[in-house]
Amino acid sequence: MDDVTRRTTMTDTTGRDSAREEPAFRLEGLHKVFGDYTAADHVDLTVRPGSFYGRVGPNGAGKTTTLSMAVGLLRPDARTAKVHGVDIWEEPLKARRLLGVLPDGLAMPERLTGRELLTYLAQLHGLDTGEVDCRADELLAVMELDGSGRRGCGWGA
Repeated sequence: MDDVTRRTTMTDTTGRDSAREEPAFRLEGLHKVFGDYTAADHVDLTVRPGSFYGRVGPNGAGKTTTLSMAVGLLRPDARTAKVHGVDIWEEPLKARRLLGVLPDGLAMPERLTGRELLTYLAQLHGLDTGEVDCRADELLAVMELDGSGRRGCGWGA
């Protein structure tokens, strides 16, 4: 694997006045080593608001490792990532409120009731217990799924 594959520096190509805007997403020298293998070699990336980027490369190039570090799922060995100027590692709750992530292969627990699933998701978003109960009741009623609050959500339920 050469340095071009492992080391990425990308800049704004949207034509916007990017000097006046906080980047939507910024990776600053993200670095990760597993044993003797360098999975991400000081990766820099700036994504301006309104733009769209993708990471392409062969297996083992560090795409998943880089994105996992960028969204707070894997701690980098060096440097950091920011979402709208908020450091994902210094202020993780604030940064995660600005970010949506759906990792490949993420499985939801299959044995939860509808209410348990809503409670689980609400707690991930930081809602307090009283609000969680109230919102779960409301959502189950609005979606006419009142009975699913007691039934499992898995495929066999």
